[in-house]
Amino acid sequence: MKTPILLTGMHRSGGSWVAKMIEGGGGVVHVNEPFNRRHPPGLTPGILHVPPPLAYQHVGSHNESEHLNGFRNMCDLRYDLLAELRTNHGLYDLAKTAKYLTAFTYGRARGMRTLIDDPYMVFAAEWLAERLDCRVVMLVRHPAGIVSSLKRIGAGWADNLPDIAAQPELVGRYLRAHAQDLLRAVSEPLDPVGHGALLWLLIHSAIAQQIDRHPDFVPVRYEDLATDPEAGFRDLYERLELPYTARAEKTVREGSMAGPAARNNPWGRVGLGRTAYQPMDSKANAWAWRDRLAPGEAASIIAATRSVAERFYSADELAVARESAA
Repeated sequence: MKTPILLTGMHRSGGSWVAKMIEGGGGVVHVNEPFNRRHPPGLTPGILHVPPPLAYQHVGSHNESEHLNGFRNMCDLRYDLLAELRTNHGLYDLAKTAKYLTAFTYGRARGMRTLIDDPYMVFAAEWLAERLDCRVVMLVRHPAGIVSSLKRIGAGWADNLPDIAAQPELVGRYLRAHAQDLLRAVSEPLDPVGHGALLWLLIHSAIAQQIDRHPDFVPVRYEDLATDPEAGFRDLYERLELPYTARAEKTVREGSMAGPAARNNPWGRVGLGRTAYQPMDSKANAWAWRDRLAPGEAASIIAATRSVAERFYSADELAVARESAA
């Protein structure tokens, strides 16, 4: 099989949109969030037959025996039909089974690459690169953009920080510098702004560490793709050694330059993959948090994340909130 691709980062970074733009070229089989602990779309053993994960589950040498076969089969586009039918029996589940069984079979026969689109694998990325030769794309989004989105979607992510804190191997490998802040936060009621900023800081500090250790990882900023999607995706296709076909170009234009009417369910999960993707005006969306957050909220997010955000964003890009608050 050809080299699989892992697209990861933090949830609310635009991963579903980016994955759909990559899928549009026709050279990959898109697998949407197989490590998402909620069903759907998670816990589908036909796609990925592993123990139920925590949010942002760390996979490494300490738990490799539980994960290696399941991940290898997914990367090789081998669908575990019996495991799926033993677990899921509803009409939606059967329709999803038919979709993925067909896609895996077709993709394997055609030698297509597996595109795993899953933010919850950000702490499994190094293991996937080293053990299964995955090509890793690390998607980064401005902290105020992500926290603005977390504010809008409610409290469904409230277990993220506790689940991260419950993994000593994860904390020891990536988050020692922030361990005390993490322990403090898990004992507090959910604060979408403060806890969202901390979650951004934790995940993006780990992204920076992984990029430093793996020069072959592909870091991509959401804002760069959204502001100039045609140039951005052409470059990304090239870096992933995928042909930027006329079909890919058409997909990028339609998915990135759509009017408001095309985005009729912006926060819903649609299709059998239950992806959050909707066509949009990506350029308008890139920095929309500036209108959604109060100046004080934006300033506090930048202050809380600056030590890591400066790795990915310029002083001018991080100064916007301070200027708005002045």
